[in-house]
Amino acid sequence: MKAMRQRWPRWRVVTVAAAFGVFPAVLPAKSFYVAGTGGVPLAVTEVGPKAGPEILFLHGLGQGRESFRPQLDSELTKKYHMVAFDLRGHGMSGKPWDEAAYTNPATWADDIAKVMAATGMKRPVVVAWSYGTLVAADTIRAQGAASLSGLMLVSSVGGLVKAPPPVGPAPADLVRSRKLRASAELADQQEAQRLLAPYLTAGATAPGWRNMAITLGMMVPPFVDVALRKHMALNRDLVPALKLPILVVFGKRDAAIDPATVDALVAQVPGARASRYDRSGHSPFAEDPARFNAELSGFVDSVWHGAPE
Repeated sequence: MKAMRQRWPRWRVVTVAAAFGVFPAVLPAKSFYVAGTGGVPLAVTEVGPKAGPEILFLHGLGQGRESFRPQLDSELTKKYHMVAFDLRGHGMSGKPWDEAAYTNPATWADDIAKVMAATGMKRPVVVAWSYGTLVAADTIRAQGAASLSGLMLVSSVGGLVKAPPPVGPAPADLVRSRKLRASAELADQQEAQRLLAPYLTAGATAPGWRNMAITLGMMVPPFVDVALRKHMALNRDLVPALKLPILVVFGKRDAAIDPATVDALVAQVPGARASRYDRSGHSPFAEDPARFNAELSGFVDSVWHGAPE
């Protein structure tokens, strides 16, 4: 029996294990490039058994696939086929000069379709954080809600409901950081990220996570930052078609999301529910990864349906 297993390809062993509900030890992550829309190179990380339930991660503005290390390096890798990639303009992915490369929702949806095809994903559960919720909405707009098994919205609702305007003046650090982000000077970019970093979290994270977040922020050039902020942010017309399970995860200490907005989405979308992290800010998956990973696992196990019929 041992000799026979050694002759089988690894994917066949994983498939048989999945059929009996038993998955192997953690599989090593692979990182590679996929050609996105217009040939833009997209840096992808893939980990976990191919036969496992699928999870696709979409990161926030100025961040990247490395933001999800608390998930990609966790016990989740033993059971779930997980994929994260640097959105165009971010991280190790390509950064087109042309503003039009960022403003068409179909471009973002096609990038996701190409990453899914390259990694063999059929109907993943999408975990979309902050700006990534807008990209998830682009995919639903282009492919329909049935293309996903479920949607976890983290720290934002993707413009699916109207959010109230901010109360009071914007924090001075954020105003200053926006001005610095427009500069081509390295020192200005360093200062901008130093000012922005405290707004990513309210609680503790793993050692090095915040420094990693600052590095990722500096990998988005000023000309890309301007274009990214022109992304369509109103998706209320999609709500009637949101016939899929949705879990909204948000931190009580996150100034970027109003609990009333979350309540409005849950009220309008059948099957949607919310989970609040009282000690977390804008990055609950990094601030409380044990709870987040357990919640993600339970959500995926309850909604994943595999390949479309």
